[in-house]
Amino acid sequence: MSRSRLLRVAAWLGACAIGVLSANAVAPVAAVALPKGTQLRLDHTALVPGSFGKTQSVYLYNYDADFTLNDVAVTIDTAKLAGVATAKLTFDGPSPCEQSGTSITCRFDTLSSESLFAGITTLTFRPETAAKVGDEGEVSVKVTSRDQTFTKTSKVTISEKVALEVGPITTKKAKPGDTVTNPLTVRNTGDNAITGVGLFFFYEAMFTVPKRYDNCEYGSFAAYCHFDATLDPKQEYVLSEELPLRLRPEVPAPGVAGASFTWSTPIDGRDNLDMVRATKPTRGTQGTLGLVRKPAGLRAQGAQTEDSFFLDTQHVILTVEGTNRSDVSAVGGEVRAAVGSTVTAKLGVKNLGPAYASGITEPAATVTFTPPTGTTVTTVPAGCTKADTGYACRTAVHPLAVDQAVTWDFGLRVDAAGELTGTVTAKSSTPDVTPDNDVAKLVVNPAGGIGGGGEGDGPSLPITGQSGIVLAGAAALLAVGAALFVVTRRRRTRFVA
Repeated sequence: MSRSRLLRVAAWLGACAIGVLSANAVAPVAAVALPKGTQLRLDHTALVPGSFGKTQSVYLYNYDADFTLNDVAVTIDTAKLAGVATAKLTFDGPSPCEQSGTSITCRFDTLSSESLFAGITTLTFRPETAAKVGDEGEVSVKVTSRDQTFTKTSKVTISEKVALEVGPITTKKAKPGDTVTNPLTVRNTGDNAITGVGLFFFYEAMFTVPKRYDNCEYGSFAAYCHFDATLDPKQEYVLSEELPLRLRPEVPAPGVAGASFTWSTPIDGRDNLDMVRATKPTRGTQGTLGLVRKPAGLRAQGAQTEDSFFLDTQHVILTVEGTNRSDVSAVGGEVRAAVGSTVTAKLGVKNLGPAYASGITEPAATVTFTPPTGTTVTTVPAGCTKADTGYACRTAVHPLAVDQAVTWDFGLRVDAAGELTGTVTAKSSTPDVTPDNDVAKLVVNPAGGIGGGGEGDGPSLPITGQSGIVLAGAAALLAVGAALFVVTRRRRTRFVA
């Protein structure tokens, strides 16, 4: 596993490190504005002169759904690394990829994702013998398929070796809506002065940012701050003021939440800065966040990299006190169709709040659908699978926000006359405040006319039958809403923090 991958994993683990001890832990996930669609990735690389080098993965990912590409051709061009570094396929033996000089080509009949991630190949970068600090080259990747085309260019920079060490894990107590200040520290444990550092952190969907500084860029779900300071060898530095974050009122309680703060040199922080800038960030206007250091030192020169395998992420773990629960409610409805006809039934789940349903290692909510006796399921929507006597549908959003509904469209053929009733059962990943509305009815050809659910039923969404008649309440149709975050951008690490 490469160092850059470890850093991304740390962003996830930082907020969840203590969460495994609590069923109500809050995942570090972004609720809004994540990149849409399939993305191509190859991280920037920093190499120390004379070192063995680093390994990086070339891969595709998608925050929202698994994907399949057909007739895939990959071209990796390393010609612009001349004099700086070499790039070789990491593994020998049979492979979809071949290397000839400065060109690597790969071919796949199909390339399908597993858990939103599809690996292409792995490259090992090694510095050229004559390369010196500050030398920089590029490697470009192009993926073409019958479906889509993707391109990515990444930098490879020869950098001075330095050593950063972050502060200890901090534990605090807070309630939903509280502002928490974070005492962050960083230490230069090496022998070389470090010229400038960056600080990267996620804040969606657990936090808002009550104070924004002019040396920080704030994207839709994460921020990057640059400190134009020199860190002297063997010296520790603290923020000029503790960085504040406000727990969202929707955070579940009691439970455990967390924030992760990654320190890096500017060279090592390029991928995190790219991620923030991809969401069109804004700079703050409420003063400059600084580093307090003693004594002042000489300024180092050139590109620098923290070249150890240790994680540069500081964690703040919050015990969230009080009582704040989600109310996950089943969504059923009614539809009409003649015997022998097929109708679309929309069913699902809605979170009535006041807390969101988080989900960490499991979906935020799961819906079980038992079709009405006298009907046959003709279409099973994506996200749903056969289970026992019915179907299980799993939400892909993290978290399931307050007032957010997720629905699935089932195709049902009506095989019998009369009123036919199925059930929709919703289960939250977090303790539910009102279990009475966890079950709703899906009624085909209800007796007594078209209408909403009966007394005591869960909330209903409108369902459109084959005739095109929109049932009562169509104006209230809810959109699916928030997107998946992956704190990280890697396999099995979904969000966002």
